[in-house]
Amino acid sequence: MWCRTGGCVVTRQIQLDTQDGVRIVRLDRPVANALTPDLRADLLQALREAAEDSACRAVVICGIGPGFSSGVDLTEYDQPAATPSVSALCAEIEAFPKPVVVALHGAALGAALALVLAAHARVAQAGAQIALPEIGLGMMPGAGVTQRLPRLAGAGVALDLMLSGQTVRTEDPRLADVFDRLVGIAPEAEAVALARRLADEGQWRRSCDCERGLEDPLAYRDAIAAAEQKLQKPSGAAGDILRAVEAAQLLPFTQGLNFEQVLFDERLQSPEARAQRYVYAAERRAGGMPELRGAEVRPLRRIALSGTGLGDVAMAFLEAGREVRTEDADLARQVRQACMRAVRAGRMETDEMQRRLARLVPERADDWADLVLDGRAEVVPQGVPARPAESGITALLDSGAGLGGARLGLRLYRPAQTLKLAEIAVGEGAAAGDVASLARLCAETGRTALRAALPAAGPGLGHVMMGVLCLAALDLVREGLTPLRVDQAAQRLGLRHGPFLLMDIEGLAQVAQRLGKVATMIGARPPDRDGPLAERLARGATGRVAGRGFYDHPPEGPRPSRDMAGTGLDPGEVPGGVAPRDALHAALVNGAARLLAAGAVQRASDLDVLMVRGYGYERLHGGPLFQADQRGLLAVLKDMKALRAVSEPLWAPQPMIEAMVRNGEGFFGRVALAVS
Repeated sequence: MWCRTGGCVVTRQIQLDTQDGVRIVRLDRPVANALTPDLRADLLQALREAAEDSACRAVVICGIGPGFSSGVDLTEYDQPAATPSVSALCAEIEAFPKPVVVALHGAALGAALALVLAAHARVAQAGAQIALPEIGLGMMPGAGVTQRLPRLAGAGVALDLMLSGQTVRTEDPRLADVFDRLVGIAPEAEAVALARRLADEGQWRRSCDCERGLEDPLAYRDAIAAAEQKLQKPSGAAGDILRAVEAAQLLPFTQGLNFEQVLFDERLQSPEARAQRYVYAAERRAGGMPELRGAEVRPLRRIALSGTGLGDVAMAFLEAGREVRTEDADLARQVRQACMRAVRAGRMETDEMQRRLARLVPERADDWADLVLDGRAEVVPQGVPARPAESGITALLDSGAGLGGARLGLRLYRPAQTLKLAEIAVGEGAAAGDVASLARLCAETGRTALRAALPAAGPGLGHVMMGVLCLAALDLVREGLTPLRVDQAAQRLGLRHGPFLLMDIEGLAQVAQRLGKVATMIGARPPDRDGPLAERLARGATGRVAGRGFYDHPPEGPRPSRDMAGTGLDPGEVPGGVAPRDALHAALVNGAARLLAAGAVQRASDLDVLMVRGYGYERLHGGPLFQADQRGLLAVLKDMKALRAVSEPLWAPQPMIEAMVRNGEGFFGRVALAVS
């Protein structure tokens, strides 16, 4: 429904104004003008009314707020198709009987850029940004992007943007043929003037008729060939993008659109795209904690660190503009060396290094810090960590032993500069404001934060999930498999590194201590008393630092240890005939169900985010729980029952899983009871 406010007509999501015959259509939907079906319908209605209004000579489309539009909400792609589609809206804009000009400020992402390209002219504010991030989600751009962008800018530019997913500023020289005007101020006024001039002239060019990017056929084909060579037999979304851009040169425009739509629909429903959309949405949900509702959030700008070996933690906070103090006299040296390496590698300017080092003070500071992070070992030496300032926070910083027993704890997944994941352990009596302040700190430093409820989470969510994986791996070796075969199975499941290599990297003594806690938590036998891990420790093979663990670690990289080598059992000989990959998966799923049933974690998707962000689980697999739903929980349950004789605590099915199978449910709703 349209209503009038002064001279402006508004709906819930659109504002309409008219200036000297130019209809201005302003997108006004919090947050970020996402192109929801309702907004698309309002925009389509506004366009059709403008077409019928004899007093309207041209149209300008722009956005209200920080940017033009963030595009389509990804959750829409997992639901029945809603009308009008973005493709239909773009076709309406392109065929509009009056000139349509887009005024771009802020950002236009994904499907929003499709609207921009469909317009007859484009005015952009310098510093505005565009991006086609679909490839990072296993998808390809649609709504005519693969056909219009090459016509405007050529195959090379189009492929650069689509295959990289990078964000590009509008003043980038590559976009010179995309935007008709660049302005230093808000672009609406210039867009209105341009629209009025086009109406006066009575002619304008549609993108489908533009041939600037097609003028040099040889250069066009060379750009496609170069992209193919760089990608080395491109497949998936990258392969589809190349085929669609090639079609823009070979097919008439309408047929090219049809070809793009077929590829887009197929790619949209591919398992890889569904998994990556799921992970993206799960990451956005993960930060939602009950303490953020109504609690006082205090800024944490001054941070005191207690403990050793925290150079990466200090660097992460300094990078985020925080001040850091520490009792560890060696930490300043570590940070200085890391900064100098970054300067030599060209990743940091010298001035920035000096600014960061100026915020690091290697001395104790009682009553100074907003946040004191106590990262000392479990056997705490004499003394106590620095006292925070009044109303400041003290939290246990996980140094590898876990967060069990903490009132308030924080685990920054290491190395902290590259793994953008944190786990906030919330024990009984933790103040809501303290939790909320830690969560805000994580968000401000670019981290996804997960909430772990203590004592249900034991030593921590990540330690439990990786703990059951490592305990399962050790049991498979007891049954006759080699560490190499188990690690290869873990990689086929989706992990970047297998559990035995990860144990070597961390150090077997520390791993044994923590696995003992996980084993006690689930009622399994501690791994440091007998079995493969105890045997390695007894031989002095303590991990990568020592040069030997489950693998030997020469300078050229890890290789199977001679005394752990051999072919091992064939996968078919594993008890119950369960493949190692499926055995590891079943242990992870069972461990996750234990945490969920105990209330240790807020939502099932948080555990998939943990595995993807913290342990390198491939995004195209979605995480172990997403995989379980896709495969069918009945199949996973059968594997658990076949393996429970190997270790009852690890593989005896959790009642939650049996109940879900009985009810035809999965971790994320009702699923088909498929068996693979």
